[in-house]
Amino acid sequence: MEILLTNDDSIDSPMLALAIDFLKPLGNLKVVVPEDEQSWKGKSVTRFSDMVMKPQTIYGVEGCSFTGTPADCTNFAIYNLYGDRKPDLVVSGINIGANTGVSFTWSSGTVGACLEANIAGIPGVSLSQALDHEIFVGWTEHRAISEAAMNRLRKRINHQLGMAFETLMKRDDWLKDPITWNINMPTEPAEDCQLVAAFLGHAFYGSIFKKRGDIYVHDVDSPIPDEAEQSDTAVVMSGHVSVTRLDMLTFGQKAERL
Repeated sequence: MEILLTNDDSIDSPMLALAIDFLKPLGNLKVVVPEDEQSWKGKSVTRFSDMVMKPQTIYGVEGCSFTGTPADCTNFAIYNLYGDRKPDLVVSGINIGANTGVSFTWSSGTVGACLEANIAGIPGVSLSQALDHEIFVGWTEHRAISEAAMNRLRKRINHQLGMAFETLMKRDDWLKDPITWNINMPTEPAEDCQLVAAFLGHAFYGSIFKKRGDIYVHDVDSPIPDEAEQSDTAVVMSGHVSVTRLDMLTFGQKAERL
């Protein structure tokens, strides 16, 4: 199995190392990541900037950084690094923070990388890890996660990814349909932590930008979570792993009568 791995947190993300360690035994792995963090870019594609690719070994795997968005990385790699044969699967993540609910999911660069793969006819798996406030702030403000925190996360992430991929790889449609499986892992797993098929929660953020002096900065209002049974947000909040099927080919298949 040919696997392309990307993310939106860039090359220095410690979660990227965990993803690489997990995926290497599953197939031939290539890593292409944004040179700089590209969170909140959704599926945006760069139009008016020159792009630069820098080959390098990333945590022991052949790859490169690319001066673009996660979707840029996906498209670039598929059509410039793989020759005649496309990868069988695009994996994006592991994102630092959850990507649940309609508004956050469609804004996510992590998810956007997989949607770009779907356009190319390739299935995707988007991986995100919910984190407690202290760890998340430590990353966003200092780009660091403590060794103790990573040791706690590593064991349970490997277990949860094992559950997820074992289940997906048993499906009859595995690697056949150009869809994205959006997987979110909880901050604190329940004792009986399990995979739960979920839908995108109907949670919508409000203001994204706040004024600081004479400028505006990104400072999103937290939405009221959708606590409906089997919403992805509710599943993750209950300590389980949400698995949501995103299928762009079914969007708008039926025209509405005017």
